[in-house]
Amino acid sequence: MGAPTKPAEELVDEPEPSEEQLAEIEAAWEEEVLWRAKEHEEGRAESIPWEQVRAEIFGKRA
Repeated sequence: MGAPTKPAEELVDEPEPSEEQLAEIEAAWEEEVLWRAKEHEEGRAESIPWEQVRAEIFGKRA
């Protein structure tokens, strides 16, 4: 699963989503979270420790 991405300039000019659209977005995120949790619980997804992720994103701390 993945969401399409848009340049930030395009997002600024878009109207606010309606209540119906917000509900659809919320439902999609809930489905994604539940799917990821199930994948993890069933051993099909790997967890990466925060310390490792932080080091990869921000570099090693001295």
